[in-house]
Amino acid sequence: MVTHKPTDTEAHTAKRHDWIAEAAYYLAERRGFQGGCPIEDWLYAERVFDQHDAQGLPSPRMALVFLDRRSTDEGAGG
Repeated sequence: MVTHKPTDTEAHTAKRHDWIAEAAYYLAERRGFQGGCPIEDWLYAERVFDQHDAQGLPSPRMALVFLDRRSTDEGAGG
């Protein structure tokens, strides 16, 4: 039996997809699954991943908590 070992690119693509899917779910969960748009959640999660990928991101839930706190702090201080 031949097994396929994923390349670094394939592994990164799979990690990216999984992270974005989970983050989009948490965005919808945060709204109580009311309103919003699944596509917008996905696109927002994509932007977050792509902007921060080089630095490495924590789990999607932790990343969203951090980003929410940061945007709230900026809004209060600005």
